[in-house]
Amino acid sequence: MGRCLVIEEGDPFLTDALRAAGISVESKPEAFRFGELSVERVRRILAGDGAAEPEPPRGKPPMLCEACPYHPVYGAIRRLDCIVAGDIGCYTLGVLPPYQGMDTCVAMGASLGVGLGLRHVLPEKDARRVVSLIGDSTFVHSGVNGLIEMVYNPPSTGHVLVVLDNGTTAMTGQQEHPGTGRTLEHEQTGKVSIEGLARAVGVKNVDVVDPIADAAGFERLLVDRLGRSELSVIVARRACILAAADIRKWEKAAADKCAACVESQNA
Repeated sequence: MGRCLVIEEGDPFLTDALRAAGISVESKPEAFRFGELSVERVRRILAGDGAAEPEPPRGKPPMLCEACPYHPVYGAIRRLDCIVAGDIGCYTLGVLPPYQGMDTCVAMGASLGVGLGLRHVLPEKDARRVVSLIGDSTFVHSGVNGLIEMVYNPPSTGHVLVVLDNGTTAMTGQQEHPGTGRTLEHEQTGKVSIEGLARAVGVKNVDVVDPIADAAGFERLLVDRLGRSELSVIVARRACILAAADIRKWEKAAADKCAACVESQNA
């Protein structure tokens, strides 16, 4: 008779369900109930090795990639002592040291609503420090409603929205989204312009800046927009360092395809 061994992380949920159904299965030893599975752990479970596990190496806290284009943004926000309504994405790591650059983080797309609420209720001196921070993928997923609310119900101090546009959905695997102009298969498709959308719904001040190429310019722009009693959207655009090579490859493939189409039409 074959051996049936259930190896699962955490509590023996599948093991208990199978046994309740009358199926005889083995489970991992109690010593492996806590912590994540690894190749070494699975090998030890299969071998019946119940000896004490070695002390795991000391880990380090999560952090933005060293070459992440968001570093200049968080640096400027920290120097200007902004109150930041944050959002969900890889940039949420900016809440940690050295920047500690996020004061709220509720749900995808909440940065605009929370930021607008703070602008409406805080004393003017503090309200003018409030910035909503959202990524490009999160913006097209659930931030557009907040942008419309920003125009429909503007605070007396105005508001500043910074869209961190790295050209991908970096947090969950570098998937495409409507703002990249590529399908999930990386084929060319229609592209939503974040800055164009902001202008179309009525935002007066819309700027696109590369925070790596012009970090000082980004900070000057942010200072200027915080000082205005108007609505402002700043798109901080720079490709994710992890996806940049692939993005260039896909854009080149799209350009080559377009050139081939033009040649065939002219032939």
